[in-house]
Amino acid sequence: MKRGWIALVMIALSLLLGITEYSYVTSNSNVYLRMLEEADQRMEEHDFIGAESTAKRLNNRFRNQSGIFNIFMYHSEVGDIESDLMMMIRYAQTGSSTDFLATSACARREIQSIRQSKQLRWDNLF
Repeated sequence: MKRGWIALVMIALSLLLGITEYSYVTSNSNVYLRMLEEADQRMEEHDFIGAESTAKRLNNRFRNQSGIFNIFMYHSEVGDIESDLMMMIRYAQTGSSTDFLATSACARREIQSIRQSKQLRWDNLF
């Protein structure tokens, strides 16, 4: 009987941790995507300072949370996003809107990929 309770506690703990991981990654990914959209909109309006400011806020937020993200996903994905965000800041400083938007699209695709990898689907389970 004792083994049954231990197994039940372990299953419950696994489910709780899985739900926590899913909600953390999904909620933060949604925030990052909204911030990317805001930065893109500012860049399209040729508000280079606003785009740079938004990209810096996004970069700071991502860097502060990257330690926790490294627990939940591959380190290379986190590094790719960080480098894209740094390049976005540099492109906003130089006023290169096409490069900024292209790099933003890459970062968006990587963040969406991370969010989709945490969804409960058959291809993610097996």
